[in-house]
Amino acid sequence: MTQLQVIARFTVTFGNELEITSLLTQLADAVRAEPGNLSFGAYRQFDDEREVVLLERYASLEAFAAHRATSHYQDLVLGQIVPRLDKQVVETFLVDEASQYFPDVRGPASGGAATGDAAASAASGSADAGSTATAHGGPPPGLVVRDNPESQTYDAMVGDEIAGTMLYEHEGPRLVLTHTAVQNRFQHQGIATALIAAALDDIRAKGTKITILCPLVNHFIDDHPQYADLIDAEHPGTQAPKK
Repeated sequence: MTQLQVIARFTVTFGNELEITSLLTQLADAVRAEPGNLSFGAYRQFDDEREVVLLERYASLEAFAAHRATSHYQDLVLGQIVPRLDKQVVETFLVDEASQYFPDVRGPASGGAATGDAAASAASGSADAGSTATAHGGPPPGLVVRDNPESQTYDAMVGDEIAGTMLYEHEGPRLVLTHTAVQNRFQHQGIATALIAAALDDIRAKGTKITILCPLVNHFIDDHPQYADLIDAEHPGTQAPKK
């Protein structure tokens, strides 16, 4: 079984340290009660109490998506913790339970995102929340990418299973694309490329700009510059729009 390790790093806004401690205590109790959560720990940096790291382990991508859709995530994390932060960085890692190996989700051995024949484009979805966009031109057949506003993810579905997911956060009128992951057994099949293409097509249809923190999205836009206009010029993230 492929588990998911989440590492979230927070920089707390000065003066909010006590409130964040209380909120994280409430969050820890709620998250540990989730059926798909395997562990949750919150730690402060030794010499700076404003620096906090959360270490979370989930049984699967589905369990993590379910976590982000819970009322305590919406209320405690999005509603109360995030507004008290100066900075938030969330990373997700696929974990092979047997070997504890963190697989490379960037694609083939070339080191880049999956490209070539596997880099299938995807049809744009509806502009409504919860819309779906169907990927075409690459395996596996029947891959569907859906926007899940409750968990703030774009999920690549193969049947009823989440093969891959892209995390995003709302930042005013923008979407911040934070991370993309593909389950081990679906890697090297063009899933990440199809997922990103479908998500960006849907974002374009909604008239939204993006900030990029996800390396895979950076690689994808490098290879598909027709999507570069989606990047917010003032807040590009790790990828500045190319002239």
